[in-house]
Amino acid sequence: MHFLRPLLLLACFTLSLFTSAQPPATGRGNMPSRGRVYGKVIDASTNKPAEFATVSVHAAVGDELFGGTIVRTNGDFMVEELPLAPMKVTISFIGYKTQVVPVTLTREHQERDLGNIILQPDAEVLKEFEVTGEKRTSVMQVDRRVYHVDKDLTTQGASAVEVMKNIPGLSVDVEGNVQLRGSNPQILIDGRPTMMTLDMIPAEDIDRVELITNPSAAFDANTTAGILNVVLKKSTKPGYSGQLQAGAGTNDRYQFGGNLNVKDGRWAFNLSYNFNKSGNVTNGLTRRTDRRSGGTTGYFDQDTDSRSSRMMNGGRLGVDWQMNNRSTLTVSQSIRAFSHAGTDTQTSQTMGVARELLAHGLQINGSKGDRLGLTSQVMFRHRSPKAGKEWTMDLTYNRNQGDNRSDQDLYTYLPSGSLATGSPRAQDNIGSSKSSSLTFQADFINPLSENSKLEYGVKSHLAPDHTRLDVLVTSPTLGTQVRDSSLSNDYEIRDNINAAYFNWSQKLSDHWSMMTGLRFEQTWFEAKVKDKGTFRYRYPDGTDNLGRALFPSLYLVRRWKDSEREVQVNFSRKIERPRHWQIMPFIMFSDARNVRIGNPTIAPAMSNLAEMNHLLPFLQGKGTWLTSVFGRYTTDVITGYATPLASDTTILLNTFINGDHSTSGGWENVIKVDPVKGLQITLSGTIQYTHVALGSAQGGIRNEGTNWDSKLVVNYRFGRTSNWTAQVNGEYESPRVQAQGRTLSQYGVDASMSHDFTRKLTGVLSVNDVFFSRRWGNLLDTPLLLQESYRRRDMRYVRFTLTWKFGEQNMSLFRKRGQQPRDPGQGSGSEMEM
Repeated sequence: MHFLRPLLLLACFTLSLFTSAQPPATGRGNMPSRGRVYGKVIDASTNKPAEFATVSVHAAVGDELFGGTIVRTNGDFMVEELPLAPMKVTISFIGYKTQVVPVTLTREHQERDLGNIILQPDAEVLKEFEVTGEKRTSVMQVDRRVYHVDKDLTTQGASAVEVMKNIPGLSVDVEGNVQLRGSNPQILIDGRPTMMTLDMIPAEDIDRVELITNPSAAFDANTTAGILNVVLKKSTKPGYSGQLQAGAGTNDRYQFGGNLNVKDGRWAFNLSYNFNKSGNVTNGLTRRTDRRSGGTTGYFDQDTDSRSSRMMNGGRLGVDWQMNNRSTLTVSQSIRAFSHAGTDTQTSQTMGVARELLAHGLQINGSKGDRLGLTSQVMFRHRSPKAGKEWTMDLTYNRNQGDNRSDQDLYTYLPSGSLATGSPRAQDNIGSSKSSSLTFQADFINPLSENSKLEYGVKSHLAPDHTRLDVLVTSPTLGTQVRDSSLSNDYEIRDNINAAYFNWSQKLSDHWSMMTGLRFEQTWFEAKVKDKGTFRYRYPDGTDNLGRALFPSLYLVRRWKDSEREVQVNFSRKIERPRHWQIMPFIMFSDARNVRIGNPTIAPAMSNLAEMNHLLPFLQGKGTWLTSVFGRYTTDVITGYATPLASDTTILLNTFINGDHSTSGGWENVIKVDPVKGLQITLSGTIQYTHVALGSAQGGIRNEGTNWDSKLVVNYRFGRTSNWTAQVNGEYESPRVQAQGRTLSQYGVDASMSHDFTRKLTGVLSVNDVFFSRRWGNLLDTPLLLQESYRRRDMRYVRFTLTWKFGEQNMSLFRKRGQQPRDPGQGSGSEMEM
């Protein structure tokens, strides 16, 4: 494949750098390396050794790194093979003030005992980091929520889809798409765009998820529903660490994988591979009442039994090269493959107005599909000697290709049992897709003074896509296979976005600060549909539509001294571009009376947003309450729409369109409390009002209503040595307003139990959907019909996962042990507690 050639060249170049960058064993330049420094590091808050603190030795002038190590369990450290020259020894640890000790080694004094070095806790840093004995599952901040995946037992052995459904404020639909406050947030991986779907990302690869509800101008304007940033695991500690995991469950569920992180000197590597396979036996139903001129004309009932399987496997490789103390080059490559197969058996009855049987049917749907996703990235980061000043530049390439095929055989029988005219009807859907994206981004941060800061940057994004779907139909009436032109599509998409932004931050007083910004995004979208014409839009188009290219934002923050309490008020303008699954012309779901397909001609929606957040700690820091009031007004709102199929009016075409406008507002609360040691409780809930109006082409339909949802997570660590953990997750979502009806309520409960057999070996037993209650559906209400339907994504299952963690912290991992003499009687102190 030609697109891999540059990556191979880059890998060879990186390997050559690594080979050539190894320092000679005899010394550094003209300075002989014969000295050493040593001492002991003490934690001032406990008066005990500050184990695992980092010690680094740099030149007194310049940034050259001479050496470094990790403080041992008894507090001792020693750095050898140092040049005889002036230098500075830096001792640092998260949550503590950094200590810098100047040292000069000479021929007369080749060794220096630095004595006891005291590390003082840093109150400001401790506010930003959770430096506790037990990492919390979630951390609330006024502008974002941070969710630590490894502390959620229910996600062990699962995918990112299961991770998202446990995050306060988020919901996941039957297709695995995530929603926040009724819209779809933008998904990022390590802060950059991706074409991979959430079901292609294993949970064990994720370190944390950051949810930002109203991002600033530094982020894409296509963030009406916020940002979900999936941060993958990467070790920044010297030495190596990793884990191996394997699991099995009911319904043919198997999973295994592992990851390895290595850091030595200026080089860091991360490698992972995962395999996940699952099967499901689920059900669904449809109950439909046909109408005409305000009266009932008939009924249609259908029951569905489904057998499906999913399989995902893939891996990731990343390399970080610290070129010097201020510059880092990162290269990463990931590849994921996903496949699915399924069979639906649907039995139906068509009845008249008096519910007399007119016909009954049997439809058998078979489907299978394969997807392959690649993500390649090169990133450069440079920090200036000026505190806080830095810039980054990166290039990201995504490629996704897939093939899908589904076969639908419909048998219709008369009440007598004989086949109806035109039966059986066979339909073959054959599709393929090839898409890619290339994104360049550069960001700059420049502190102008202690009280002000300027951020600015540019971005360019190019995403071509070619998708084809052929729908072939045959029946005794047709006599031969015929292409259905109303459902078949062959289209090419070209999506190009160029952007520039700035953010200016200013501290107004001891308590108040402000950030204002403006983002300019030039959008060019063109969809060429073969034999059906071309659809395009451009913002701005000359001087026209300039308002669709400018996205201002304003943030005001009030902080309280010596407290986590904080209030933020923000305003912004956003654009909501259609998601890939909303525009792709694949038949995503089908039965005898319904078909769902994307619409490549929908245009972006424009939104004005306002939000006020209040973060309030209570119970002397054991509890946190985040309350948010939000509002949104959207024009050209993207919404689902159902209409009779042109070629057969008895079949309902479910697709997406641009409505006229929508208005929504609500109140969200997240309460997190640690009432006693080992117990963590997180309760969240949202109440929201929605009003949606369609355009004149759809008859100006309007719908409004209020919905609410709630989520509870309880995690309790217990046992004589705290080696047992129990967790229960539960959620409820009330019916939510749609343009032509409402969704059905949805609720479910998950339960898990874990046991630490040793410090490194842990087993987790999980039960998903304990009461087998999760199902997703809607009630569709139009002048032509009233239809209630639902489907399930997964069935109830039990899964056991075993995880073995390993690691060793050592600044000189790849050097010979003989080159690192120890003090007499000194223990290794190398085992890392995972």
